Amino acid sequence: MKKIFYLAALLLTASFVGCEKEDIEGTATESMAGEWYVQIDAVDENGDPITETLDGSPNSGEDYFGLGRTILLTYNTSANTPDEMWIDDRNEWNMAEVGSAYYEEYGFTYPTYAVKTKVKINLNDLTFSSTESENFGAGYQWWDVTSKKDENWNVVYDEYGDTIWVDTLLTEETVMPVSIEGKILKNAGHQNNGSVCDSIVFFITYKDDPWYPDDGYKRYKVSGVRYSGLEEND
Repeated sequence: MKKIFYLAALLLTASFVGCEKEDIEGTATESMAGEWYVQIDAVDENGDPITETLDGSPNSGEDYFGLGRTILLTYNTSANTPDEMWIDDRNEWNMAEVGSAYYEEYGFTYPTYAVKTKVKINLNDLTFSSTESENFGAGYQWWDVTSKKDENWNVVYDEYGDTIWVDTLLTEETVMPVSIEGKILKNAGHQNNGSVCDSIVFFITYKDDPWYPDDGYKRYKVSGVRYSGLEEND
């Protein structure tokens, strides 16, 4: 009987050890990393939404691209150092891709404002910035697909009698380097359900932005709150 109790005690001890949770260390940028609901506005030099374009047309500057709230990511680099992190829009700001239908109909070229770039960070005051930092966001290409023609402009067929198609690159939009200045504010935001959360705000400019300054704005303001994962806050 003693042997049975002894064996049971060993098995019980082993089960506790096997279920013990290991401590998992966070990343170096844990306090600034996360997912965020954000909106993009066009603002003047004071950071206020513009009220009209240079030609006098009314423009609130709010939700400038008409994207509504999008998800933005901030996360550590592969080096996992405490002085830099990624800002990544997941290609949701690629206006060239969003506006491709306009190009097909009107021949109008949208630039891409996609952003995936490294910024310098300060963990003490939760600020981050970059100056014309390299942008790894997605570009966009418009291709024209037409049938191959001979010198007499007749359609060319292959040996099986199928039309030979030719892809021609019409135009290409590549991402622009970006300058960013921003901050994460602890418990300074509110979700749709009223709960308190962290907020994020930063100003961004694109080098050689083709829409600046014709629309009258100085830069873009990106602002929002930490993603909650709750449907009621989406």
